Amino acid sequence: MKLNLYEDKKATDEHVDVYYSNMRPVIKQIIDTVNSERPTLSGRPADEDLDDGEEIILDPKEIYYLDHIDRKLFAYTSDGVYRLMNTLASCEDMLWNYGFVRVSKSNLINIYKIRQLKPDVNMKVYASFDNGERICINRSYKKSFNDYLQKMRRMSR
Repeated sequence: MKLNLYEDKKATDEHVDVYYSNMRPVIKQIIDTVNSERPTLSGRPADEDLDDGEEIILDPKEIYYLDHIDRKLFAYTSDGVYRLMNTLASCEDMLWNYGFVRVSKSNLINIYKIRQLKPDVNMKVYASFDNGERICINRSYKKSFNDYLQKMRRMSR
């Protein structure tokens, strides 16, 4: 993809022109960013009470994975673990264009943070992340995970 930037000190209104042959996720991300619609998630550090503490705005590209435990949703980043008030299903809908795919009943993972995929016994696959953590891609989600990877590869060309 080629990017041209032009500075015009006399311009009265800023604008962005996007030329594309195929609406790929990266193009959708650019459009969302320009339209200020890039999804953000807000949460609080997991070790703080939800009524106390400060709310943190999380950029999806900083999230390794989302984990639903005991009816609570947590986002894991390099900076820590954050409790989100969203549902896992709403996050799946909001983030699918940004590299997030469901790999189990309780996990969404960011494919851009995966360092290695390693097969294991019983047709399971483990995704290892840059931070050293591992998430199991359950057998029942393996086909949809592989389909998602293939789709993202085709769309990124």
